Order: sequence, then C-alpha cells, then structure tokens
Amino acid sequence: MTSSIAWKASSLLGTVAALHLALTAPSRSTLAPDARARLARAVAASTRLSVTADDLLFERTRAVSLQDAVFGRALWFTGRARPGAPRDVYRAEIRLTPDGTLLGLRALSNLTRSPLGDDGPMVPEAVASPDAPRRIAVPSRAFGQVQSAFVLDPAGDTATEARLRREVTNALETGSRVGVARYDLRLDRPADRVSLRFLSHDRVSLDAGRRAWTLDLRALSTEPSEGATLSRQQRVDKPPVIWAVDTVRSLPFVGPAPIAWLEQHAFAARDWWHQRVYRWFGRRPPPATVAEEPGPDDAGHVIASEAGPARDPDWPPPVIAPPLGAADPGEGRWVNATPPWVRHLDGAPPAFYRTFVRLDDERPYTRVLLVAMDMRQLELGMQAGVEDPVPHVGPRGDGRIPRTPGLMPRVVGAFNGAFKTEHGAYGMAVDGRVLLPPQPGAATVVTLDDGRIAMGSWDALPGLPSAVRSLRQNLEPLLADGVENPSRRGLWGFVLGGIETMPTVRSGLCADDRGHLFYAWGEETTARRLGRAMRLAGCTYGMHLDMNPTHATFHFLRVDDVAQRRYQHRALDGAMQSHGDRFLYYTLKDFFYLSLRPTLPAPVRGVAWTASRPQPPPSWMPGVTSLRIPLAPGREASVEALAADRVRLHLRAGRREPASTLVAEDRTFTPSPDRPLLGAIELGVAASLAEPRGLCVGGRVQLPFVATEHAGHLALRDGVVSIEAGAAVAPEVREALQGVLVRRRGASTGWTDAAVLPRQVLATTVDGRLLVVSGSLSGDELAALLGDLGAAEALLFERASGAAHWTGDEGLRDAWPESAVFIEGVPATSPVMRLEGWLRGQRGA
Repeated sequence: MTSSIAWKASSLLGTVAALHLALTAPSRSTLAPDARARLARAVAASTRLSVTADDLLFERTRAVSLQDAVFGRALWFTGRARPGAPRDVYRAEIRLTPDGTLLGLRALSNLTRSPLGDDGPMVPEAVASPDAPRRIAVPSRAFGQVQSAFVLDPAGDTATEARLRREVTNALETGSRVGVARYDLRLDRPADRVSLRFLSHDRVSLDAGRRAWTLDLRALSTEPSEGATLSRQQRVDKPPVIWAVDTVRSLPFVGPAPIAWLEQHAFAARDWWHQRVYRWFGRRPPPATVAEEPGPDDAGHVIASEAGPARDPDWPPPVIAPPLGAADPGEGRWVNATPPWVRHLDGAPPAFYRTFVRLDDERPYTRVLLVAMDMRQLELGMQAGVEDPVPHVGPRGDGRIPRTPGLMPRVVGAFNGAFKTEHGAYGMAVDGRVLLPPQPGAATVVTLDDGRIAMGSWDALPGLPSAVRSLRQNLEPLLADGVENPSRRGLWGFVLGGIETMPTVRSGLCADDRGHLFYAWGEETTARRLGRAMRLAGCTYGMHLDMNPTHATFHFLRVDDVAQRRYQHRALDGAMQSHGDRFLYYTLKDFFYLSLRPTLPAPVRGVAWTASRPQPPPSWMPGVTSLRIPLAPGREASVEALAADRVRLHLRAGRREPASTLVAEDRTFTPSPDRPLLGAIELGVAASLAEPRGLCVGGRVQLPFVATEHAGHLALRDGVVSIEAGAAVAPEVREALQGVLVRRRGASTGWTDAAVLPRQVLATTVDGRLLVVSGSLSGDELAALLGDLGAAEALLFERASGAAHWTGDEGLRDAWPESAVFIEGVPATSPVMRLEGWLRGQRGA
C-alpha cells in the first residue's frame, strides 16, 4: 500500500518535472545507445543489481512516449547480484521520459531465482503489433554448460475460478496481475552453447550444434522428440486457507514466524481439547481410522499360490510389543494393508503391511501408523512438485508421476516428500537433475541407476555420483544405528515450541537391516515419538518427512488410463487430508511414488523375454530370462539374462584344457546345499599352450593370461561377476578366464571382425544383469546387438562352444570336457542398503 502511494505521488511529481521535456522531445521507437546505458545505470542503482545496457528489454515494442512518464511500462532485464555472478531474469514497472531518463521503478520481481544458473541472454519474439506483449526465450547455463532453456510469456495464465486469488499471487510473484507463464525445455545432455530463435508466436528453434530442436509451445512437443522434454509450468489453485497462509507467509514484513506462532497455538488448543475429552468422559476423541476395504489376509499371513514359496521368515516384520503395556486391538500386529484392487505380482505375498503403536501415556488415544513395504517387489521413485522444491538452477518439477512408457500400469502407491525449500533448502535430485545440492550430514534417501535404494546421512562430496538417479534430504536423522535423535536436535520443523510441545501430523521414512522400508504417520505426535515408533518397528535409520495436515499423506493407487482420468485411489487412513488428483495430475510439493518391479526386462527389437528357465527363489520374481533375436535368414542369437544379485557363478576347468597342473577339485563343481543349482554354460577350451587363453581356478593360474590389444578377463570373487580390462588378474580373484574385451563403459573398444562365426559373449549392464550372448554373428552384428541389450562391459570368448545346460535337462553334469561356469541361485533380497557404506565405496573408486 505504502509503495503504491509513493509510486502515485512520485508519478505526479515526475510528470510535472518532465512535462516540458516530454512535450518537446519526440517519441523514440528505440532508445539511443547512450540513453540505454543511462537507463541501465539507473536501474542498477534502484535495484542494487549489476545491469548493463545489453541486459534491457521492453515488454512491448511501442515507442517510448509521454505516457511512459505518467503510467509507466514493463521492463525485462537480466541482473546479477554482483559483477561476475550468475544472471536472473527480472521484471519491473518503470516510468521514464522519452529520452530514457528513469523517473521511478516498482514491482520488481525475480522471475527465475536460480542461484547456480546463469539465465541469459534474452531472445525476444518479433511481434506485429507494438502494443502486444512479446515472449522471450532464455538459455540457462550451469557448471559451464547449457542445462536447459525456457520461454516466458507476459500474457500470463488463463482465468480460473479462483481468479482473485490467482491475481494476488501473480502480482506478488511477478508484478503483473495476469502473471508470467513459463515453458521449460530440459535437455537430456547439456550443451556447450545454444542458439534460440522464434519461428512464430508458438514455435521456437534451439540449435545446440550437432543437435537441434523445434519447440511447439501450443502442443508442448519437440521435433525431434528425443533428447529434450518440453513442459509448461503448472499453476495450481490452492484451497483458500492454504493459499491465505502461504500468501501471508510470503510477505516480507510478515515471514514464517507469525504463521508458526498461530499454528502452534491452534494445534495446542486442539491438543488441550482432546486431552480434556479423554479425561472427562474416559473415551478418546474421534481417532485416526483405518480406511475401508481392507485387503485379504487381514490376519497378517502371507498369501501364496499353490506353487509359491514357503512363508518368508522376514516378511511381514515381527510383531511389535505394545509400548504402553495393555494393547489396543490389533496394536503391533502386522496385517495386509493392500486394497484388493491394487495390482500385484502373481504368486507374491502382499507388498504392504500395516500396524500402529501408541507411545504417549498422556495421550493414549493417539497412534502412529506404520506401513511396511516389501522393496523386493517395489520400486521407489521421486518427483518434484510444481512449487517446491525451488531449484537453484533450471525448471521446477512436474508435480505428477512421470508419463514414462510402461510405468502407469505398475504404479501402486505414493506418499509425501519433505519440507519446503524455505525451511532448509535440503537437497533434491530427480532423474540425475540436481534441483538443490545435497547438504552434508542431512538425512538422505537415494535411488541408484541399478534400482538399489540407500538411506543414511550424506557425506561431503565434490559432486553427485553419476550412479545416483534421484535423491531427497530433510533435517538430520530421526534415527541412526538404532539411536533416537542422535544429533540431539530440538527443532523439527518451524515450530517455536520445539520437539516436545507440538503434537501435530508428522510423517517419516525409515529402513531396517532386512531391507524393508517403512512409512510412519501420526495425527497427533512429536518428532521424537515418530522416531521411537520407527525404532520399535525394527528400523535402524529414519528421516523426518513433511508435517501438518494436507501435507502428509499416503495413497494406494491403480491407474487404468491416465489420459482419460480412469484411476482408483485410497488414502491409508481416513484422517489423511488429500484428493484423488494428488500425485497423478498435480502436486504442489515433492513426493515419492511406488511401482511394481518389472518381472521381465523390456523387449529387445520387438522380441519379448521369457522366464522358462529354472529360477532362483522366490519364483514370483524371475531371476533368469531368455530370448532369441533373429539375424540374417537362418541365423539367430540366443540371449540369457541373469539378475546379478540372484545368481553366483563358479568356474571349473574342462578336461580338455591344455594345463597339466589341474586337480579334480579344479574340474568338478559341488553345489552348495543352501543354493539351488540352476545350470551350467560351457565356455570352450584353449586351442593349445602355444595360443593360450588365460585360465585361473582354485586360486592358481593354470594357463597364462596374455596381454593383447583388447585383452580382458572374467573375474569371479565368491561367485560375483566382474568384467575387467587387461590381462593382470587381481590377487584376491580365485577364478578367472581371459577373453576379448569388445565393450567398455557402454561403448565399443574398437574390436571388429567381418566374418560370421560362432561367438559367445558374457556382458554386464548398468541395471544389474549378466548377459550370455551366443550364436553365429559378425563383429558388426555383435556390436549392434550388445548396444541394443544395454551392455556396459562385454567379453568375447574365443574358445567356441557356448552350450547351456539347465536343471532338469538330462545333460547337466558336475564336470565337462570344456571349461564351464556353474550357476547357483540366490534368494532375492531387498535392494535397500545404508548410504554411508556406498558413499565410502564411491570415494574409494
């Protein structure tokens, strides 16, 4: 209000002072260079930013005239907090004379707010009408490369039912009642430099040298579609109460402290009332209720098909002894939480179990709900919201579960993420893109490219390891190595009263040593009791997630057609405040989503995998799959894919190997009683001692490893496969076999052979599979097939053979004329691990 009055007063004074000059000076379609430089200096002085003449751009192209001295006009500019710092894009309302003298500046808005991103230069749209607002296209550079680009549209957002609220928000955020719409282009791979150009109002070209795209802003598409993703930043109409709270909190003269004071007293009053109801009437207030439609198996027994495995001793988790003595019905006992309409893996036990515990003897009516998740069956994904986190570089999140092909039919659930950026700016990365850098010491959950999940405290690293797919942090850990609140933190969320005096809705995520993840939620609880509930569930590490009503919720989901909005959802508990579109269509804040793990790899060249081989336990999660790829007429390649964490390989020398020091134990394999033998694959023999192919069994080198141009070898450490370059075998390797390294770190090593010959290759993939490829192929055919299979490392054995034998076949024996690897099955384990150990390994690498 004060700034508006000052603007009007200065407008009148400025008009009088500049009237003579304005009337005698002609209108200028563009400012002269000296006038632009003078205006830039004046803008810099008014905003305390570093601004140059080249950084200025009028929103409309009409000539500078007298009306601009009276009513003002919109100016876009890029500015730096200090010389040499990254640029942000700003918008302001200015008044100026026709010769470029600045009379006033107001409604300054930073439209990008990217501390790590350098946004600029601005490329304007060419418009036919000088009074039409023009769009601008801007590249965003970080870490020395262009990471993304965006288009800003001053025409703003379309009208909605919440038009008044939207206009207030727009005015506060952009200085314009209609707001500024934003279109974001994300590059899959950064570019050294880009060139942007408007082809028309809705079409923009981006040239990145060897790559180029045409952006269709109306259709939200790119041509070509590969390598870049175009989206429009969503503007979500919040419920009135949430909008009012966020709006008042964002005012610079208010801030978060008064809102936290109001929240504290409101929750304290509710807590006082609930305690009095319990004391006066001996009954609890309306409790948190378990939502309807419990799934089958409410007694907590594993569901298994007739052909399924025996009961798993680690799933569901053990019963929890009631902390307050006498148990409420069902307290501490795990029951199936999965609604019957949620998709599941055939023959698998329920993927979700639930229970509750009571921890507060002053409030025995309060409960902390726990959901155990079987991560052998589930994948964890992360997504940023349309508002939070606010990234340090690049666009905000999509606020919805990704539309990745094949994902929606596997989605089974989602739950809330962590705090807003303004409450700590804790790290987040999504699909390799860092929105907020991770903070050392913060509680962290990470997903890796190979599907594993890690929880722990982040260590100081120079950058994000390349294997990290997504990451989210929040506060210090609630629980670490079984110790509650190890950092002795007293403030969990922006709560003036601290950890104990603010019972409210809180949520968290934790992991136990068996690899299970648990979601914890309490309607009236403190952070300390949330951590205690995690420890009672068996967790050894836990992190606090979001808090307060409307923010913390867990959904079960089934999506039949996301485009047609055909889906089912149900909150874990009736007290959770949420709506059906959350997670699927728009979400203000970041969140996690859960999907069934694929039981088969993606088809290759249109050919689907099958799971007809003997399987490691459990049978409902295949660990061995196969396919046959047609090549030229009359030829095909056979591919076996083994889940690396579900098998162990053991090398035994063939009887025909030209080595004189072999003993019986080097040739014969004795299966372990704890691991089923799945099969064996013959790898041929060395032609002669004159042309050896290195062989090591029993910890002894039986045939020498020869250094050649493309030398490589298969190294087995306690049955775990590694494909390594060179001919030098590490001392701890007891079993190794030399071959030709044809692929290294996802690229060809340059080996080639035009002849079509019987070939056999062992390869590894980034997602944790071992591939055995055999057939009559040329070098080019082999290279193309390995690329299509996603091979990272690949070793060609020039020993011929390649015959595979499986359990149940008549020919499976414990020794062979040719050297062979024997395949043992390993029971599936959860992919969840502690982060600290993984980070130490990364530092060592």
